[in-house]
Formats: sequence, structure tokens, C-alpha cells
Amino acid sequence: MKKCNDNFILAIETSCDDTSIALFKNNELLSLSESTSIKEYQKYGGIIPEIASRKHEECINEVYLKCLSNSKIEQKDINYIAYTAFPGLPGSLHVGKIFAKTLSFLLKTKLIPVDHMMGHAFSFAIENPLLVKFPLLSLVVSGGNTILYLFSSLTKYVIVNQTVDDPLGECLDKIGRMIGLGYPGGVSLDKNYDESKSNLQLIKHLDASKPFSFSGIKSFAHNYVNTHKQKNKKIDNVLVGSSCLKWCIEDIIIKLQYYINMHNVKTIGIGGGVAANALLQHKIKNIAGANVYITSRKYCGDNAAMIGFYVSLLLQKS
Repeated sequence: MKKCNDNFILAIETSCDDTSIALFKNNELLSLSESTSIKEYQKYGGIIPEIASRKHEECINEVYLKCLSNSKIEQKDINYIAYTAFPGLPGSLHVGKIFAKTLSFLLKTKLIPVDHMMGHAFSFAIENPLLVKFPLLSLVVSGGNTILYLFSSLTKYVIVNQTVDDPLGECLDKIGRMIGLGYPGGVSLDKNYDESKSNLQLIKHLDASKPFSFSGIKSFAHNYVNTHKQKNKKIDNVLVGSSCLKWCIEDIIIKLQYYINMHNVKTIGIGGGVAANALLQHKIKNIAGANVYITSRKYCGDNAAMIGFYVSLLLQKS
């Protein structure tokens, strides 16, 4: 039974290719329903924005009805509707926005646009809200972003580091494609990683004080592959992929340790698609001086649970 002070939050996430809708009762996740079109993109080797937006249009109502049914609550109980407003693919975002606005009008509920990045930044605590403590360093590492936030509260933060070129997830996907691994390339690199073969001499020494930058490692892989092809030399895909992945993850680790020491922060959150990477999860154990919490794998990708959870935190503090 609904209490007068309960917040029932419907969250909608359509920033890229996955259609995701979640329902929360306060900060408790009641239901999460999703539809993915990843198989559609495997034949193209990447996401096609026009196809993505059309897929959202086709399935968003079905995903909503499934989420509502699984939550065991009535539609009329929903009193907040949150949706991803930015960043993301314009067409995909538009579908989610129109669906959210239409529902908000019909149900006479408050509409809350959400920064997709804030969802990722706090996703590490979806299963345990008590983990959110300030000051907080939160690393979002995904296909679209590599960015490190220092939060003093839910809404007050500074960006202490971010990529000056390619996001890590995009870089890994492209390297995976260069060496002929399956889409998504970053996942394939992770699955094929071999520590004993990750010894290829790469482009530069790691520097903890510099901004994140991954275009150089991508260019290194591109040049290495092309040079070997021109000379009709066999390319050891595991050697190239493992070496590049190890370099990228070590760069993440040393920079994270650098900012932990600089700001004396005891709570670290890591979210985004690359947070699911097995090598990153293994190496993060070497971090010293802080409690590091990595987002559960089921919430690392783009999902409505992180959007609804962030809004639940905001409502709890208001």
C-alpha cells in the first residue's frame, strides 16, 4: 500500500541503443526492464544512430508495460518521471523525452530531466545507498566518456580529470575491430586478454598528472597492424590486444591513485561500461588509501536503474 510520503519514480533511459525503464519506491529498485538491439549492430561493427532511434520507438511502450507489470504497483501511484536528457544520440534521446513528457502529462506527475553522467557516477551504490559518502571521487569510464569527478555533495562537483580526445570504451572497441575481434571490441579484448602476452612495447610512459588520453594508443595499434599487413607479417591479435588493454587500464589505475592521494578522499566509485572490464576489476584491488566500489556488472551499461537511483537520492535530500 502506498504511503503518503513514498516516492514512486519511473526512470527512462534511451541515450544510445538500449531501451531501459525502471521503477523505484524511494531508493528501492522495484523493476527494471530493457530491450537491446546489439545483435542488429554486430553485422555493422558499430551502432547506427538511425537504427537505434527506430528501435526505441518500436519497443519503448512494451518495455514500459513490462516494467510496470513486474513492479506490482499501479500506474496512478507514479509521482515522478525521470528521463535521460543528455548526453547521448539526439534521436534516441528524443524518443525517451517524448515518451516521458507524454506520460507526465497523462499521469499529472512531475518531470525530471537527468544528466546521464550523474547516473553513472552514483551507480556503484544502487544496491547499497549507504555507500554514498562525501567527499567522493567518482570515475565514469565508458564508450562515450572517461571522466573523474570530485563530489562535495550530490549536486556540487568539480571535474578533476577527463579525456582530451577519445573515451576509453570507444578506443578499446576500435582496437578490437582493428585486430578482427567481434563487436563490441572492448568486450572481446577483455575476454581474450592474456597477461603473459601483454608485453608489447607501447607508445609512452604513463604519467599520473596528465589528462586522460587514448588517441595515441589507438594510433599505435592502427600503425602496428598496418605495418605488419604491408610487410605480410602475421599479426598476433592477442599480443596487440592484451598489450593495449593493459596500458589503458594501468593508466586508469595510476591516475586514480594520484587523485586519491592528492585529495585525501576515502570513498571511490567507478561506473560506466568499462567498469565491467575484468582486468580493471582485478587491478583496482591494488588501489591504496580508499574504499573503492565498482558498479555491479548489470548496472555498468546504460540503464534506467542508475537514472532512477540518482533521482531517488536527490528527492531524499530535498
